[in-house]
Amino acid sequence: MKSKWLFFDLGGTIYDETLSDKERVEKLLKKINSDITYEVFYREMQRAAAEYAPSPFTAARISFGITENEPYSNKNEKLYPNVLDVIKKLSVSYNLGIIANQPADTLERLKKDGLFDFFRICLLSERENLFKPDEKFFERALELAECLPSEAVMIGDRLENDIFPAKNIGMKTVRIVQGLFSVQKPLNRNYISDYEITDISELLILGS
Repeated sequence: MKSKWLFFDLGGTIYDETLSDKERVEKLLKKINSDITYEVFYREMQRAAAEYAPSPFTAARISFGITENEPYSNKNEKLYPNVLDVIKKLSVSYNLGIIANQPADTLERLKKDGLFDFFRICLLSERENLFKPDEKFFERALELAECLPSEAVMIGDRLENDIFPAKNIGMKTVRIVQGLFSVQKPLNRNYISDYEITDISELLILGS
């Protein structure tokens, strides 16, 4: 990857959301005293993710006719294995940034997890009032980075939120196939990433 900047998504890319999703589903099912199991509900979430639902949880809830909701909590999210080491090594050769649909307090979490200092640009949807897949979000990052789209790479797990819009404005793209959205299949050639990996450590090989 002959690029100046690497931009990362967070949820599903750097942070593993599996346990937080599980807690959310189990709390909801307990709240309504449902006999639906977590496994059955999660399979419906996967089906919704494969169909590009903006929120697989909401889509699954509606599918089962559940009107109650349960807010998402990130307290059980954890870094995927090797993330800290890989980000540290990549920061030696590249400028790193974040483009993520996340709340403003995510900055504190990045500091707590030892990641914050490695990112020169950190764009969070709540702070910018921009949300992926809006291409303006990506263009804002490029503007701050003072680089051309061809000089930047977007790394993320969702084809519609990360790969398609970034590719559409001329950025290179890396899809990391893990988590809930690993079931997504490209709708057309514009949804196909330039590179596809299953572990963040593979970025070190791509960049060598």
